[in-house]
Amino acid sequence: MKLAKITCEIRYRERVKLFAGLEAIYTDLLQEQPKKLDQIPIPGLRLEDKKKKRIMLIDPMRGVIDIEQPPNVGFCKDLVMQFFKSVDKRISIPQVARYGLRSTWLQEYKGNFQDLLDKCKQRIFGSSSLVEKVSDVGAVFDYYIDDGKKLSVTTGPMEIKQLKNQFLVFEPESFPPLFLYVDVDLVDITTKQLSTSYLSDFFDTAIKEGERLSKEIVTQVGIG
Repeated sequence: MKLAKITCEIRYRERVKLFAGLEAIYTDLLQEQPKKLDQIPIPGLRLEDKKKKRIMLIDPMRGVIDIEQPPNVGFCKDLVMQFFKSVDKRISIPQVARYGLRSTWLQEYKGNFQDLLDKCKQRIFGSSSLVEKVSDVGAVFDYYIDDGKKLSVTTGPMEIKQLKNQFLVFEPESFPPLFLYVDVDLVDITTKQLSTSYLSDFFDTAIKEGERLSKEIVTQVGIG
């Protein structure tokens, strides 16, 4: 399995203080409270690092880091921890609404797209008139681990042009032309405070689940 991309997001329960003054200006000038916070077009900060193939977003309600085509998992974890430590140091992240981490995995397939499509239809969906003649398929599985954690898995056959057009910002360098796509998204809303030790553990858990489920799906489809 090839790790293609990692996205880590921390959403906040309230706007960070850095942006609070803009809400006050809105109220001062219009003499009313905004009905919804997203009615105020408050800009964020978007950073693009071509060298390390990462996109970082900081806005009033969340921090996000995308890392594409990483050399290994440790590289990703270092960048994730560095990013959120810096954000918290400079703008003081408020209470956390949720932690989220998505990992995208690719399993190369040496045959053609139709062969891989047929395997996915047979092994994932079984005999069904609904999928018998379709030209593409994708499956989504949701797992509720407990009251505050949810795991979502998306999988299906994919060609590099689709991955490039829909999911990548940077030019892919060493991806196979055809593969089984597996995206694993772990969400946790149980912890209210930002904790670097908790973020570290959460990252490890999410990656472990991503690897486990990706291998399980590859085995199920029968291409590993």
